[in-house]
Amino acid sequence: MEDMPLIITLRCLFCDSKLEGDTEKDFHSGDQIECQKCGESNDYDSLVDVAKEEGAERIKKQVEKEISEKIKGIFK
Repeated sequence: MEDMPLIITLRCLFCDSKLEGDTEKDFHSGDQIECQKCGESNDYDSLVDVAKEEGAERIKKQVEKEISEKIKGIFK
């Protein structure tokens, strides 16, 4: 599997809009990140958990796709 960048966009847990803000700021467990669109506070740990799940799902799909392509190549 070739090295492919995996970019996960953090999205508001309430309105699903892209979270934007100070990219230089470091966030830590327990921090609240305010959505610029709806104003709700998103829990940092929950955002990280959702991002990890999304990343794992994307990687799983990519691996399944590559395995399927390799298997097709073997049986040609």
